[in-house]
Amino acid sequence: MTVLSRLFARKSAVAGAIVLVLVVAFCFLGPVFYGTDQSHTDLASARLGPGAGHPLGTDDLGYDVLGRLMVAGRTSLIIGVLAGLIATAIGAVWGAVAGYTGGWLDTVLMRIVDTGVAIPALFLLLVAATLVTPSVGVLALLIGAVSWLVPARLMRAETVSLRERDYIRAITVLGASRTRVVFRHLIPNAIGTVVVNATFQIADAILLVAYVSFLGLGVPAPDTDWGAMLSKGITYTFDGAWWLILPPGIAIVLVVCAINFLGDGLRDAFAVKGRR
Repeated sequence: MTVLSRLFARKSAVAGAIVLVLVVAFCFLGPVFYGTDQSHTDLASARLGPGAGHPLGTDDLGYDVLGRLMVAGRTSLIIGVLAGLIATAIGAVWGAVAGYTGGWLDTVLMRIVDTGVAIPALFLLLVAATLVTPSVGVLALLIGAVSWLVPARLMRAETVSLRERDYIRAITVLGASRTRVVFRHLIPNAIGTVVVNATFQIADAILLVAYVSFLGLGVPAPDTDWGAMLSKGITYTFDGAWWLILPPGIAIVLVVCAINFLGDGLRDAFAVKGRR
């Protein structure tokens, strides 16, 4: 069976993939069919409950919640995917170099990883977010920069196993450079580990975006993301404005669960031995 056939045989992975496709279509194509003004406030329409004209109500500034959910989801998904890819790329190269080279360089590189893992990523992210102006690109870089440590460990373990294979020994004896071995042979042959880990990194990145935005250090207004919507909505929870927190909360849980289901399916399909 191919990787895709093994993946499609897992109902949870297929369900996760379907949910992700629907969410991406909702966030990126939804505004085309449901146009709303997400730039100008309308205080006269503030905190209206769900009803005609506003299926999910309006927030404290009069923004349509359904339209804002689409715009916010687009920001969360873009940052999450970019940050996940950045973290996976850095971790894959770092771990492959450490695992293949071995010796003192392996020791130094992995001690740096161990030190970084000991410091909570959220703490580093909050400190960094206070020093720079948050934007989509900046947040993606910051989250990617604090999330590559676990991928590096997984890739290093995979590389230590691969470097003992006969074909790696053979091309090394034939004089292939370390750069060629790492980028042409080790990383491509560990693609299962890389792909599976990328899905988990994207899910974690979406949660980190929500955490940072919830604490008021996310993208500046009028831009928003699901975490920022939650943060603003909680202010009015005790006033009965449930429609301000349920939509973004459900969206975050739904997307993170879907990505994790898909990641679990990919892990089984690739028969990856490593665990998160």
